[in-house]
Amino acid sequence: MFLTKLKAIASAVRQLVHAGNFVRALDLFSKFWNDGKLKPDCFIFPDLIKASSNLESPSLGLILHSHAIKLGYDSNSFVSTALLLFYGNFGNLEDIDTLFEGLSNRNIVTWTAAISAYSQNNQLDRSIQLFHEMRMAGISPNSFTMAALLPAFTYGREISMHLIHGLLIKCGFESDNIVSTAFICMLAKSGMLLTAHSIFDRMRLKNLVSWNSMILGYAQNGRFQESLQLFVEMQNLGTISPDSFSVVTALCCCSGLSLLGQGKEIHGYAYRAGFMEGNSLVNNAIIDMYGKCGVLEFAERVFCNLRERDVASWTALINSYGLNGKGDKAIHTFEKLKENGEISPNSVTLTTVLSACSHCCMVGEGFKYFRGMSKEFGIQPNMKHYSCMVDLLARAGFYREALKFINEMPISPGVELWQTLLGAATIGGDRLTAEIASKHLMEREPWGKHQYDCGLSLMMSPNYH
Repeated sequence: MFLTKLKAIASAVRQLVHAGNFVRALDLFSKFWNDGKLKPDCFIFPDLIKASSNLESPSLGLILHSHAIKLGYDSNSFVSTALLLFYGNFGNLEDIDTLFEGLSNRNIVTWTAAISAYSQNNQLDRSIQLFHEMRMAGISPNSFTMAALLPAFTYGREISMHLIHGLLIKCGFESDNIVSTAFICMLAKSGMLLTAHSIFDRMRLKNLVSWNSMILGYAQNGRFQESLQLFVEMQNLGTISPDSFSVVTALCCCSGLSLLGQGKEIHGYAYRAGFMEGNSLVNNAIIDMYGKCGVLEFAERVFCNLRERDVASWTALINSYGLNGKGDKAIHTFEKLKENGEISPNSVTLTTVLSACSHCCMVGEGFKYFRGMSKEFGIQPNMKHYSCMVDLLARAGFYREALKFINEMPISPGVELWQTLLGAATIGGDRLTAEIASKHLMEREPWGKHQYDCGLSLMMSPNYH
């Protein structure tokens, strides 16, 4: 009886995680754990750790890790693999080291997870070192290992693609679909879309993952039209149906191009395919699409129909209001989120709130939220938050105050901040502030001197008003 109930709970957790209902999955486990009548088995932990990773909650992952240690599951290959990937997602390199070095029975899965964790954190040398150590230990790489290793080359030293291709041939993975797909992702991240598409065209068997990789590759490089063309091409084939990942990417492209008509069609497809039922990523992408296309009524309707809202849902609606000049509604929604109490705003939420204040020249409200970030929410301002504040002051015509704000920042201002100030000061006719901003930009980007000189020349023109 207890075993049957345990299996039922584990199955329910797995289904919830696979459906993207991460909060519900963790809530179910929490009730089960606090009940204390049943001891969870090791197979439930990988799904829970995956949920914590998707919710971007390192604290939940640490709690689950401690539970696994208490139950003696930390050396289990399934659990340790999930933990390695989890720590890799958050860039906790020391924890990856400690966990992997403490494993006595390493198999191809744990080696691959460790290589993947270092690879996604731009640790090329360490990834290659582990790859060699694995082969020295008598374990041959499989296609998943090679796919895990490839992303490291994207951020590493300048390495010829021919050398990487040669490595794949040497290891016998030239025509492997999994490795080819990873190679496409790597090339796309490096902006080599022509080469990536060439490999994609040569693939004999294109599966959903390879299609999604190519669609995402174009989207990540701002080639939204080509991405959508591939999405439609995949649909028209009839042999492979787009999944929720395909839909989210396509919706993001519609957002980027403000394609309301095609966005509505994809919304309809997502509804018919059942992707909107409990899938927060799809629903949030739909809200964002309608917001960026200026149809707030539809964005509100999707938000109101959500059974469960996560922080990204609230953030998408706040952003929609801000982009469409509805600062009051953006702030009202943010206050409702705070009153909700169950969900805490994150760094991105604060960025959208500050951006909404900026678009609507709500200086007082913007500074209130900016100054309360650390104390009220435990969020330290980053460059995006500072950029919003400079934009807020500049849009409101407070150019000197914006300059003073930049000079008093505890972190070094980036190019984006000075560009924001230069643009606003040029439009507003504040020549002194524009000259100061231009000088800082030329120091940081000497190759952009011509465009900054053009901005100042425009102000000095007798026809400039």
